[in-house]
Amino acid sequence: MASLRTDYAIVTLVWMAGLGAAAQFGKVAISLAAFREIYPVGEVALGFLISCVGLAGLTLGVLGGILITRVGIRRAFVTGLVLAALLSAVQALLPPYPVMIALRVLEGATHLAIVIAGPILMARHSSDVARPAVMTLWSSFFGLSFMLIALLAPPILRAGGLPSLMLSHGAYMLALALLLWRILPAPIAPHESALKDVPLTLKSVLGLHLSIYHSPVTSAAALGFVWYTATYISVLTYLPGFVDASHRTGLSASLPLASIITSLTLGIVLLRYVTPVRAVQIGYLLSALAALPLLFVYGNDAAFILACLLLMGASGFVPGASFAALAALNTTDERRAHATGALAQMGNVGTTCGPPILAAIISVFDLAGTVVFVVLLSLGGILLHAVLSRRRAALMAAID
Repeated sequence: MASLRTDYAIVTLVWMAGLGAAAQFGKVAISLAAFREIYPVGEVALGFLISCVGLAGLTLGVLGGILITRVGIRRAFVTGLVLAALLSAVQALLPPYPVMIALRVLEGATHLAIVIAGPILMARHSSDVARPAVMTLWSSFFGLSFMLIALLAPPILRAGGLPSLMLSHGAYMLALALLLWRILPAPIAPHESALKDVPLTLKSVLGLHLSIYHSPVTSAAALGFVWYTATYISVLTYLPGFVDASHRTGLSASLPLASIITSLTLGIVLLRYVTPVRAVQIGYLLSALAALPLLFVYGNDAAFILACLLLMGASGFVPGASFAALAALNTTDERRAHATGALAQMGNVGTTCGPPILAAIISVFDLAGTVVFVVLLSLGGILLHAVLSRRRAALMAAID
């Protein structure tokens, strides 16, 4: 959807809602010790309190993109925020573990609604010139939210424990829901989906999945993004383990910051000179090259930490460019919804599969396996985008 101006109030509030959506993971991750005192379960079951939120995106990402265009982008986004607020309030009661898991799975559905509708609204309300920078801003919400949660959650927990943290998150989401309901313009048409009359049977849903992933346009951002999410979460998890224990907390906190800084500075500048897809490929190339020095400085913690920060900084080009590619390649709200649903799905595939694969590799090949892992996934992202670019060019040539 073409636009001549950027509505910075809407862009800012939608981005803030993205921070709240990421906090649906972060509010539990940062307070896991407190949850350990409440629920006498094993560490795997405790960790599932965090990861179960991603189940909705992993299984229903594309379907979410289809449903959101039927419901309406604005309605789906605000409803997701309201329900997220209510679920946080109920979680503040600290119900039994099975009930809490059920609430977290439901919260994952609201998370999916927010992260699919959010970038569509960001693109819709930004000018064609500002859109790459706006989409890069959106891509920063996850890492920045975790940093803010790490700063804000401890004093809230000290003051009122887990209930106060859950209620604070719920109040934040509800406030944004009310503000965005007032400020977001109502859709011109009552139905935003050209497929509204297609019944959602298993056959039609599978057919839409095949259609989305077969298209070199709609699938490009998602299929190019999965390599990043698999690498990002894995590196964040395991690289700190290669330095002395005294440095691990600081390294864990600084790695996301390095990625965000690159994304919001050099990443935006790069998008002024190259296409978003080319920027993704450049980011992957730089990531592959930045991984190599890790082999030569291992054992020197200061140099190794610097090399880790350079690697994460290089990877920061990829997320913003991926969201910019999504907006550039898909020019209608419906196509953006389908593409964003696929991106959410592939993103969850990466975050789910990456860490256990790298853990297995490290158990056999140690740091060398980690470097090879990063290099191979980066090359996969480059080659995948090259193949899809070629397919898009052939498609355009056939139309002409």
